[in-house]
Amino acid sequence: MEKPVKAKTKKFDFFWACYQILMVFFFFIFWPFFIQKIRKGLKQRLGFLNESINRVRGENLIWAHAASVGEVVAMGNLIRAVKKECPDYNFVISTLTSSGRAMARKLIPHARAFIYFPLDFSYVVERVLDTIKPKLFIITETELWPNFIRAAKKRAIPIVVTNGRISAKSFRKYKIVKFLMKRVLENIDQFIMQSGADAARIIALGANPSTVTVTGNLKFDMGMDALPRLANSNLQSDKLIFVAGSTHRGEEETIIDVYGEIRKSYPGVVLILAPRHMQRVGEVEKLLISRNLEFTRRSELSTPFRGNSLNQIVILDTIGELTHFYGLARIIFVGGSLVPVGGHNILEPASLGKGVLFGPYMDNFKEIAQAFISRGAGRVVSNKEDLLNSILQLLSNPEELKRMGRTAVEIVKVHKGAAEKSAILAKNLLIHN
Repeated sequence: MEKPVKAKTKKFDFFWACYQILMVFFFFIFWPFFIQKIRKGLKQRLGFLNESINRVRGENLIWAHAASVGEVVAMGNLIRAVKKECPDYNFVISTLTSSGRAMARKLIPHARAFIYFPLDFSYVVERVLDTIKPKLFIITETELWPNFIRAAKKRAIPIVVTNGRISAKSFRKYKIVKFLMKRVLENIDQFIMQSGADAARIIALGANPSTVTVTGNLKFDMGMDALPRLANSNLQSDKLIFVAGSTHRGEEETIIDVYGEIRKSYPGVVLILAPRHMQRVGEVEKLLISRNLEFTRRSELSTPFRGNSLNQIVILDTIGELTHFYGLARIIFVGGSLVPVGGHNILEPASLGKGVLFGPYMDNFKEIAQAFISRGAGRVVSNKEDLLNSILQLLSNPEELKRMGRTAVEIVKVHKGAAEKSAILAKNLLIHN
């Protein structure tokens, strides 16, 4: 009698079991912090979806996920392109944050449902996938949730990463857990990366090279659509407007100091302060109060909004209007760059024909920033003195400002097309699955 063959224990399952244990451990250790972060939409995050999902069950659904506002904005044109390629499919949009959800409702109003992304516990993600039953799952940028991706793969749902990006900092962290990353990445059918460097990093972490494509940055496709909207809007102003967009703690102080100096030469200048995170609006207010500066919240101004009614300092405390204020501005600084955050998107103001100023910490947009610097469509300012001198120099030379704006639009136009290329690749996944 033959000896029974001993079943082999897969190495993959061992590491997956470790991930499950770590997830539960960290959740229960840090649950007060997690609950504070995810209390909005907690029921959905635990897998109990609302009635809007039940109404679309049985439809041909594509589930598209973006973490927050920036990723949602990038995803907008992609969704339109995919809808054009796949008109018989409808969309469910998920986000991690309430601000991302609000932006998604504005940019993708035709979506059939908007949900919060489920917590990455096996039971939760399996429950949600069995409810929605998507034909395709689209991840914007590199939002990788191991349990969710594994559960989707088990259900033969094709998965595509679009606008994929792996920063040098993230790459160093991912390399520490490469053994787990490889097992996650092998469950993804298509990686559509922003650049050659991003593609090389994802392959080094374990992605199959045959599944990796470079199409460029989806964010080059955004902003241009705003031009006709701005032309027909009430957002017109003869005032000199300085917009500081997506600012972080440590930057507002510098901007306020610079604004005070600019007023000495241009008394009518208006400052629009747009903190990156809405929960910091109160913090920015306290900063202005401590300096005895008068200000107004955007939400306190009239709607429809008339540009010429601006007070001298306005805190932008609304979602989805930064593009409009970029369209009004003569001077634009994009934040997250004077402090080591990694920078934020400069393509939106550039698409609107605006030259941009930004700090030296542009790690998340290194290639884009270099393209703008090399052609003179953007300038790096390292500190308060640099920012002030650059603004005063540009205000005294309006032709240079116009040239920067024209060049910025040219750069964006040359690099457009990522949405259409990504949509075709997504359609191919649907066809062949």
